[in-house]
Amino acid sequence: MDCFKTEILQPQVQYYEIVDSTNTLAKELVAKGEKEGFIVVAGSQTAGRGRKERSWLSPKGGLYFSLVLAPRLGFESVPLLGLISACAVARGLTALGVRNSKLKWPNDVLVGNRKIAGILSEAVSVGDQTVGVIIGIGVNQNCPVEQMPPGLKWPTTSVIDELGTETSNEELLCSIVNEIDILIRNVEESNSYDDVLNLWRELSSTIGSRVRIHEDDTTIDGLAKDIGSDGSLIVETDEGLIHVLLGDVSHLREQE
Repeated sequence: MDCFKTEILQPQVQYYEIVDSTNTLAKELVAKGEKEGFIVVAGSQTAGRGRKERSWLSPKGGLYFSLVLAPRLGFESVPLLGLISACAVARGLTALGVRNSKLKWPNDVLVGNRKIAGILSEAVSVGDQTVGVIIGIGVNQNCPVEQMPPGLKWPTTSVIDELGTETSNEELLCSIVNEIDILIRNVEESNSYDDVLNLWRELSSTIGSRVRIHEDDTTIDGLAKDIGSDGSLIVETDEGLIHVLLGDVSHLREQE
């Protein structure tokens, strides 16, 4: 694709009309030797996944792809690649003309309080060695909400609903990957994720919101204060500050 303008990544795209999950397929191909920059794109998915094996509806018209990345600054920083990707999706949507894209910790992109995109990060190991990170990205692009199945678990929107016209999947794919490349380059040049974390804070709809944390069998309410250097959400609760890295977080206003 001529629209890739990258310096770190060398994108190699394989397109499939339909797959079960781009992340599943990408993990299989990385185990067979594919490297950073490899991208699986699908016209639709039959078993798209979000966090904790939740299903991700993937009708035709959406943008569904998985990108292979290598860890930066140690494997403990792998969760921060998901934050990089979320920032890149928000920037890509803005470039396409979608206004007011915001980030909900850890992996959702919203317009207002409506979900327009999601990110799923998964490490890939061969034996005892982590060989890469798969970043799965799904964007409701040219699939109007009214044509999606009923009973969605969260308020949803799409690019076509926001703009009133179809847009190019290829253009959005390249824009997101180009933005990921820019942010990775910043990390390598500064030897730090500080600028990425600051950008995420600027785009966040979670920081400053009352949130409900669901982790294991416990539920805790609090005020989202910040994100930590490891990508965890810092929440002020009645018992003090806690760092949430793996739990589910919902904005309380979404339930009202």
